[in-house]
Amino acid sequence: MGEPLNTSQIYLVTKQKLSLGPDDASQAAVFAHLLKTCNFDFKRLQSARHLPQTSGQDLIFFDAEMETQVLSVFFRFRGPARWVVFNAQPGSLDECEAIIAGLDGVFYAQEEPELVLKGLKRLQKMDVWFRRKSINAALREMRRRARHSIWSKNKGKPAPDSALPLKLTKRELSIIQLVSKGAQNKEIAEQLHISVNTVKTHIYSIFRKTESRNRIELLSWCQDYINEFI
Repeated sequence: MGEPLNTSQIYLVTKQKLSLGPDDASQAAVFAHLLKTCNFDFKRLQSARHLPQTSGQDLIFFDAEMETQVLSVFFRFRGPARWVVFNAQPGSLDECEAIIAGLDGVFYAQEEPELVLKGLKRLQKMDVWFRRKSINAALREMRRRARHSIWSKNKGKPAPDSALPLKLTKRELSIIQLVSKGAQNKEIAEQLHISVNTVKTHIYSIFRKTESRNRIELLSWCQDYINEFI
């Protein structure tokens, strides 16, 4: 069983009816069962249009079978929630662009339940769930875009101090450095001798201050700015 997710609301957006009984073998039903296994207490909605106002800690699981252009649905939605696509067909979604756009993960149809459970547990820890090669490709692309933007704006001059986020605490800087090295919440807690919940609280604060929506964007921020603070 997974640990309860520290979030306000969780939504499962799918048109498929969910009986969650042993005879319901639809992809959405299987995924919903795995959510329950990890203690995700979700509310089912038939359309993204029915989503209420959300917070940055809310999770939205969107059934890719509902829409061929998943990112277009995501772009139309203006809330700050974490979006995760499930039931996607291989090759139907450019993971690199999905990461850059701000999605937090993607699960593919017919994936083994053990792999899906592993991904859900990562999401519980405020991590993202993508293929490693996609994460690396997205980081390279975000760094390229960020450098090009800064260079164009300042004509090759260093970014002004006003472009840097301010008031990061020493503890937050320590956590950022550990995150940049790939440390997960439990590892960070052990190294800093604090609780996992305290780590999560610091990470929420770091996301807000650096205007990052997930760890991928935080890593991109680190590439550009962390040396200004250490």
